[in-house]
Amino acid sequence: MAKRPKNNFKLRELKSKVLILCEGLTEKNYFNALKEDLGLPKTISVNVFQSHKVDCKGVVEEAIKKAKREGVETIYVVFDHDNQAKRDEAFKLAANKNIEVIFSSICFEIWYLFHFKNSTKAFASEAELEKELKKCIGMESYEKNNFKHYSILKDKMATAKSNAEKTRLAVIKNNEEIGIFNLNPFTNVDELVIYLESQKQ
Repeated sequence: MAKRPKNNFKLRELKSKVLILCEGLTEKNYFNALKEDLGLPKTISVNVFQSHKVDCKGVVEEAIKKAKREGVETIYVVFDHDNQAKRDEAFKLAANKNIEVIFSSICFEIWYLFHFKNSTKAFASEAELEKELKKCIGMESYEKNNFKHYSILKDKMATAKSNAEKTRLAVIKNNEEIGIFNLNPFTNVDELVIYLESQKQ
């Protein structure tokens, strides 16, 4: 019987496992679309989930349990201001557990808006922000949780990252005594985007 040819293929070693736990489906869809678009190497395991919890502190607590169970060291939680209670507790708990918080105020759609323009307006509600977003070319029929938005936004990523950082730094500077969880407008989604982009290298 002929010998089977020796298989010289070496399994790639998994370098890192990343957990991204999102409060809502909009965020989950966005980061899954980004992950797919980036074509991250197989040595990087990035898992994006929607939390079963409806409050931001609950999201952090779920992330802690999930990360421990699955042996994940790099953890991101993604949630909005949305006038939720316990935002301060969520930030404190995340900091104590070395979990990165990706926070948007008043909601995740501020990140979408930054793809089109810079804005320092403090939106009072998600509905108010979505109304402003629908004025932007390509977003007139915006609907939450729709995958198609990533394809519209991706070519404007550099603009979004620049606008998010400029607005964030300006708002923090002008409100030095106010906790991040109370700032409006605010988003640091760009920081997670940059992190994921860096994993492609």
